[in-house]
Amino acid sequence: MKKMKWPLITSAVSSIGIFTYLLIKQSLTIRSISDTFFIVSLFFLIIGFALWIMSSGFFDNFQRFMKMHFRFRKKNEPKEFIPFSEIGKAHQLYWLETGGILLIVSIVSLLFYFL
Repeated sequence: MKKMKWPLITSAVSSIGIFTYLLIKQSLTIRSISDTFFIVSLFFLIIGFALWIMSSGFFDNFQRFMKMHFRFRKKNEPKEFIPFSEIGKAHQLYWLETGGILLIVSIVSLLFYFL
């Protein structure tokens, strides 16, 4: 449960923001709730999937190739570089969990809309 603390807090704050937005806009219907939660969840899921793909090592060879062929570095700069797979490895799960929670809320509200 400790691992899910920050995604739950972020989802709760996003939910409060969504409901506040819909109340101000005066369109608090089940369908608008579902649509808005879906759009917000896409933001988190796209970032999470991008970090997941980067952490898999897919772009590491491309990055190494670009570093080798286009050496725009200074003479003192070391040849080593931080691969893309190391950059987003720590935080990819946070983005995916937050997006997943918001997507589940969107799907549940969509089911209530059709019932």
